[in-house]
Amino acid sequence: MKLSCTLVAAVVAASFAEARTWTNVHGQRVDAEVVRVSPDRTVELKPTRGPAVTVPFETFVEEDVRFLEALLARGSQGGWERLNEGFGLAVWQDDRLWDDATAEAATRMELRRESKTAFMENHRAYPLGKRNLLGEPVYAIALYGGENKVESLSFIFLNQGDMPHAGGIVSPNDQQAIAERIEACGQHVHAALVPLLGKPRKDTLGKGDLMEKVWRWDWNGHAILLSTREGKYAALRIMPVDRADRAGRIDKIKEGELKQRMASCVERRPNGDVVIGNIPMVDQGPKGYCVPATWERYLRYMDIPADMYLLALAGNTRIGGGTYTREMVEAAKPLISANGRELETLAGPPTLGLIAPFIDQGLPIIWSFMSTPAFQLAANNATAERQGKPVRKANQAEETSAGGHVCLLVGYNLQTGQIAISDSWGPRFAERWVGAGELVKVSGDGEGMHIIKW
Repeated sequence: MKLSCTLVAAVVAASFAEARTWTNVHGQRVDAEVVRVSPDRTVELKPTRGPAVTVPFETFVEEDVRFLEALLARGSQGGWERLNEGFGLAVWQDDRLWDDATAEAATRMELRRESKTAFMENHRAYPLGKRNLLGEPVYAIALYGGENKVESLSFIFLNQGDMPHAGGIVSPNDQQAIAERIEACGQHVHAALVPLLGKPRKDTLGKGDLMEKVWRWDWNGHAILLSTREGKYAALRIMPVDRADRAGRIDKIKEGELKQRMASCVERRPNGDVVIGNIPMVDQGPKGYCVPATWERYLRYMDIPADMYLLALAGNTRIGGGTYTREMVEAAKPLISANGRELETLAGPPTLGLIAPFIDQGLPIIWSFMSTPAFQLAANNATAERQGKPVRKANQAEETSAGGHVCLLVGYNLQTGQIAISDSWGPRFAERWVGAGELVKVSGDGEGMHIIKW
């Protein structure tokens, strides 16, 4: 295979080498960087113009072949094992994460399955600082997969949503101290990665209010990205190099295909229930992240990558949790538009007549309301009666949810006059039923419902 002139500078595998000039056996010279060196004696070089190209070592002159053989020997001496040791976690089982089954990767990282649908699955853990990664306390770990294989991995270190605060009161001095601790955490993670992966380069992810400045290392087709966004949180994400090159976006599903997928998610049951399935669960964890967690669920259902921590920042989530829905809406608009979707606001209370046409199309509805113990008890009792179980009192998680809350409306039943709600509190709360009149009681007078359309 000849080395063509389309091979120019590309993304570097930082653990291997900087850009260099390569010469093929025909005397052609080109500047390029290594993405991946494989045991079958091929090297992947990714140009800035055009797709990556994989060529055999023998494409090049003897000097370049020796260089590649040295890289291959270096990788065979335990590149991924060395990373696992440095991370303090069994992230890799070989030098390629993207061909691993998601569930198997989650098992070795000791993550609990959070959700599995026909199109994706995710696993999560909340160590809450009791486990260390790269020498720093990690608060949350999330593994995202497609239908079968791993697609990305996220580690959240210190972040303001998990920071303790007394009685909900946070002084300016407290805010400054939290920001300084988060910044120091990011610096420590950076310092731990440099000996493993070399010097990083600066890059960005996302758009608009959801754009992050990151330090980026590329290794064997993995982009490893460190963000310390505005002293709000320190996060490390791992995704395929080509996805990082697209600022984190994935290949977009065509509108017709998306409509068919959404329609296929609508389940019509013999008892009259019409319910949307395949909505991923995102457990907001022990903090007031119902708004960003719910938006992440909806965005990912619509095949738009999302991260509740970044959404929380864009939505101005306060220390300890609590997000303004209006700010979240404005922050999410550019992300939705960039992925070829539209955001629509619905006025009025969530009546059966209003929501049914959207549910029929496979479109959930984000609903903002004033959650009360009475409402939660009504939802628990109605759901229990449907299951032939005795009614019960609201548990602690439900009692403490009194106040502003956001969830998804995912179903309806015209015969019983009930609506299905789905909360970001874990799988047990993925589908609960409550009388439509109960929803009207706790709904505001404004525009408290939103849908994402194709």
